[in-house]
Amino acid sequence: MRLNKEIFSGEVAEAFFGARCLIFPLGEGYFEGVKGLGDFSPTSIVLRFSSFSIKVEGEKLEIGKFLDGDLYLRGKIRSFQVEDGK
Repeated sequence: MRLNKEIFSGEVAEAFFGARCLIFPLGEGYFEGVKGLGDFSPTSIVLRFSSFSIKVEGEKLEIGKFLDGDLYLRGKIRSFQVEDGK
C-alpha cells in the first residue's frame, strides 16, 4: 500500500482524482469515476471523466453495466489512450 500512496500523490493524483481503471489483458475492463460517454461503437468508446477522457479500442465492445460512475465494459480491449480535456 505504501507504493500506492507514493504513486497517487501530488499533481498526478489531483488530475486523476476519483478515476481508476482495471483492464484484463485481451479482455474486459472496469472503470470508476466515469462522468459520461462520448462516441461509441463495437470497436471504440470514449469515456469522459472530470478533467480528461479515455478512448478505448477493441473488439465487440459493449457496456455491461453503468451505474453511479462505475462502468463495466465487455469485449476484448486492445488499447486505450488518455486524452486531455473533456
